Amino acid sequence: MIGVDEAGRGPLAGPVVVAAVALPEVPSAELCLSKDSKLMTPKSRERLFGVIRSQALAVSVAWAHPRAIDRDNILAATLSAMARASRRAAARTGVAPVLVLVDGPRAIRNFELAQRQVVDGDAKSLCIAAASVIAKVVRDRWMERLERRHPGYGFAVHKGYGTKVHLSALAKLGPCKAHRLTYEPVSKSAVLR
Repeated sequence: MIGVDEAGRGPLAGPVVVAAVALPEVPSAELCLSKDSKLMTPKSRERLFGVIRSQALAVSVAWAHPRAIDRDNILAATLSAMARASRRAAARTGVAPVLVLVDGPRAIRNFELAQRQVVDGDAKSLCIAAASVIAKVVRDRWMERLERRHPGYGFAVHKGYGTKVHLSALAKLGPCKAHRLTYEPVSKSAVLR
């Protein structure tokens, strides 16, 4: 089984990061600590990230960047990234057939692998929980890099979510290339910086 989950659908800036993870048939006690990344501290996620990377049968990450989100819409861009990450993870396992467990109610469109949607999957499936951790850590690290590229927005702190600090910076600086231009209030801001 391959678990697939995403991080970053709601923010005003940055990519959606999708991870697909295949775990060993008998996971270690450390791997069993995987749970919904939103319920973990950043330090716990970072520690578990290394455990997952070293013990998983396959880990794959795919991105939906802001321009793809603006062009295709958030759902289509996310599902496309889920398909790419799942295909790569399946190829890396070297096992066929595989079953892809997708966090949430939506099926991956035009997808040739067997799949099952699991609502609240990061609480019900260990491989989806592991994917949740990988996606969140990769995205958080990327948002810290975006802070260096686009100083003044506070991306390293709020990770692109619509906090007061972010909205204030957006009003003052206007959007940058990291922003999703079709998202309000970004769409109402000044010309791209």
